Amino acid sequence: MKKRFVGLLAAGMLAATLAGCGGSTEETTAANAAAGTTAEEGAETSGENTDSPEGKKLLFFAFQNIGDYGTNDLGYYAAQEIAEKYDIEMTLVEGGMDASTRTTTLLDAIETGGYDYVISSSWYIQDDLLANVDRFPDMKFILYDTAPTLDLSEYPNVFGVSFRQDEGSFLTAIYQCLMSENHKIGAAANQDSPILNDFVTGWLAGVKYYNDNMAADGEEVEYNIAYYSDQTVQGAYETVNVLYNNGCDVVYNIGGSYCVGALNACSEHGGIENGQYLIGVDYDQYTTFANAETEVAGYENLVTSMEKRITECCVLAFDGIVSGDMEMGNHRFGVADGGTGLAYNENYYAHTPEDVQNTITEIEQKIANGEIVVPSYYDLPDYDTFAQFRDDPDYRLQ
Repeated sequence: MKKRFVGLLAAGMLAATLAGCGGSTEETTAANAAAGTTAEEGAETSGENTDSPEGKKLLFFAFQNIGDYGTNDLGYYAAQEIAEKYDIEMTLVEGGMDASTRTTTLLDAIETGGYDYVISSSWYIQDDLLANVDRFPDMKFILYDTAPTLDLSEYPNVFGVSFRQDEGSFLTAIYQCLMSENHKIGAAANQDSPILNDFVTGWLAGVKYYNDNMAADGEEVEYNIAYYSDQTVQGAYETVNVLYNNGCDVVYNIGGSYCVGALNACSEHGGIENGQYLIGVDYDQYTTFANAETEVAGYENLVTSMEKRITECCVLAFDGIVSGDMEMGNHRFGVADGGTGLAYNENYYAHTPEDVQNTITEIEQKIANGEIVVPSYYDLPDYDTFAQFRDDPDYRLQ
């Protein structure tokens, strides 16, 4: 069957309100739910093709608009790749910026389109969608960027794609420690929330691992962690600027598209040419901004990014559903299966010494083989434990 791409709503420009890394409503509804399985634990080879996609239809629902260079686009790339790979019809529907009509738009599309598969980010639509999926028992849903705690055991036709952002952030911290000349690094998170604090937990663990196991005596690295003054580009600028002013020379911006403000702060401090580095998040922001139609000032100061590899993992999930090799449910993709990690792009190789590259590869392998076990915020007993781990450089998780 000839593939067909159908756009039902016009693609929007980069959404000014799209933060990235902000999490979705599952954080309040599933905070106490059972943790999801890892990608490896969820895979059980059946040896049978249980769901041939030939002649079937796929809906990709963008919770806002295509053109955000982030969460929506990465999922859309996956849907396009799946349509190409399996020669099936794919339809794009955009939810737009009006939150009051977003769920209605999605449900109308599902009810009238005759789809067999639906792919969407969990952001903003998850609770409403899960409340209705039992009406569509013959459809299979892939929800990506779900919370690790999301329990999908009562939703047999839903596959959740969650990411070990703690593992990717651990690797990021090691990289910062190796790159810092001031022995002082920083991280800026766009809010104090469970999903963001999962990034922070892994990052803190990375700094402390470096100081305990890798730093020479007297060469330990000091860390600063800060939350945005407000969730805007200006808030990112102000918060990251404070970190650079405090002497941090490598800063991890955990704020998605608010990176524009962080880039302004980095540029004002001289950028890479002055030994001031910025690390992005969620996707390879350097490569994305370098190829964007609209110029993004200061993008050249992004030495790497901590990627949540949405495109690759959604394709992997679809492959697993089609082959029967992966069960439905919530799956966590981390360093071992390529779900999270650093962006190894031209800027990374241009500015990262070879010995640092080799060390990062070694740490990545240790995480993948289980020699290093990275703690997750979702594994901690309470917020107070996290706060102590964050605020006390000498405190270690047992």
